[in-house]
Amino acid sequence: MREITLEFKKIVGEGKALGRSEGKVVFCYGVLPDETARVRVTFEKKNFAEAELLEIITPSPRRVAPKEDHYLSCSPWQVMDYELQCETKKGLIEDLLYQTTKETIRLDKFYAAKQIFGYRTKIEYSFTGEPGALSFAFHKRGNFREKYLLPEGCALISPAANAAAVKVLAVLNGLKLSTADLKTLIIREAKNPGSRVAALFMKRQDIALPEMNIEGLDGFLAVYSNPISSVSQVDGIINSWGNDFVTEEILGSKFSYGFDCFFQNNMDLFEEALKEIRGAAFKCGKLVDLYSGVGVIGLTLRDLADKVYAVEASPNSAKYAALNAAANGATNFEMVCSLSEKTADDLFDGTDILVLDPPRAGLHNKVIKRIMEILPKKIIYLSCNPITQGRDAAFFMEKYKITRSAGFDFYPNTPHAETLIVFERD
Repeated sequence: MREITLEFKKIVGEGKALGRSEGKVVFCYGVLPDETARVRVTFEKKNFAEAELLEIITPSPRRVAPKEDHYLSCSPWQVMDYELQCETKKGLIEDLLYQTTKETIRLDKFYAAKQIFGYRTKIEYSFTGEPGALSFAFHKRGNFREKYLLPEGCALISPAANAAAVKVLAVLNGLKLSTADLKTLIIREAKNPGSRVAALFMKRQDIALPEMNIEGLDGFLAVYSNPISSVSQVDGIINSWGNDFVTEEILGSKFSYGFDCFFQNNMDLFEEALKEIRGAAFKCGKLVDLYSGVGVIGLTLRDLADKVYAVEASPNSAKYAALNAAANGATNFEMVCSLSEKTADDLFDGTDILVLDPPRAGLHNKVIKRIMEILPKKIIYLSCNPITQGRDAAFFMEKYKITRSAGFDFYPNTPHAETLIVFERD
């Protein structure tokens, strides 16, 4: 693989720096605008190349020292001063929305993070090493075969979560378990008032663990996950100790979620997003919350609607949404466990406010088609991917005007963010 030295000019869509060498575009993580760097080409096509950073030759005044040696794997923007991160992220969101909608959409507000480390509510550690001497690891970005060792975990989640993870690792090493036995360790952490559960995903069902009452954890699960699949999916619970859920307090209400449920990753900014969503809502008859997870957004708005319908495909998340409704006394809240694109058409009829918080892939075509048939008075769309959000917004903008937009740095030190767009019918 050849090495080249070049100047990088800007940060683009996926958070990589862009430079040019011999007429070819070169992308590389870990380089800032106006820096000259020596890089190694890892992948090359006719018009572009991907590269990994070897050395910064001319550093930017906006460069800061990374907190971790594995930062390129978990959070490649650790080397940017935080003000530059926010400026860059806001600009990228607006650029991506323009590319997908062909309309200029300026964010009314960009919310910076209050905490740029220790903010995550979930972390997933792989394993590497020999039996008795296993270490936590992250896969190297762009190279699934190589791993970074994580002797103390990762700074994106709290020190208390990492300390508990290290205690689990000590038990596994005492049992002389190997990477052929284990997939990953996932930790879920509620920030307020503070609780943690861990799930160990194992490739065998016959491994007998001792009592896993680990200091710093409120619960522990031994999960069987089919070794044929590369992802940590739940194919069976082998054993459990303590709780299999955590409970988070958000804006005065309590929400529980299971170890395998989706939940937002930055509580401080999720509260700010909920306040923005609430500010965009109004007193109405019917509110529908699609991709509702464990029901947080719909339940936060329950006092503004006569009836709230929440739609969620994951059975476990739907179960916790119903439990959260009961715990918060929401008698006007109805949970529907279904894919949003397969939900009965009459559920949408007469919708005044439609709330959307889909995964990165955005909305299914059938969902967009149904929305454009029923035309709710207001659409409130929270997204973790401005590309798919912009693609979907282009359809809505035929019949709606955008009345509010905001960005939230849910994922500091990374290129990712959340974006809220509010649409009102013309």
